[in-house]
Amino acid sequence: MRRALPLTALLLLSGCGFHPLYEPGPKTASMTGQMDQIDIGLIPDRSGQLLREALEADLQGGSGPTFYRYHLGVQYGVSVQAIGIQPDSSNSRLRYFATASWTLTPEGNLTAPLAKGNAQAVDSLNVIDNQFFALSLQGNQVQHVLARELATQISQELAIYFRKHPGNP
Repeated sequence: MRRALPLTALLLLSGCGFHPLYEPGPKTASMTGQMDQIDIGLIPDRSGQLLREALEADLQGGSGPTFYRYHLGVQYGVSVQAIGIQPDSSNSRLRYFATASWTLTPEGNLTAPLAKGNAQAVDSLNVIDNQFFALSLQGNQVQHVLARELATQISQELAIYFRKHPGNP
């Protein structure tokens, strides 16, 4: 009975048109080839650099493309909110909100968007008294985690776009 339940669930999902995004086949090869041809625009600040590096790792699979057919513009911002307030008005916990708005355009025509979207991520850290070095390290780690999460969301949305539009821009 326990073995039949997952098999039944898979059969039901395949009947409704569900297909894994990275399912091996010609569509996936076309999709990853198109994603490899995306030029990622510069994103200001250190947190923007982290996001750009994470996007490059996701989209360009190791080796850079021979030419770019698409341009990805990203507007990125991180805000911090103190959520654990002590009686002496100091804070004991910080919440980080990261948002990214992105636009995919053909390389030659940056005013004609092919796709656009938004990505959001939230993380937090504890503030320990008199531990500035630990707080700095934790803050850097949070920046990396937020960039990684946003890059994953953007990459998935781009993969969905390219799966639906396998041809030229």
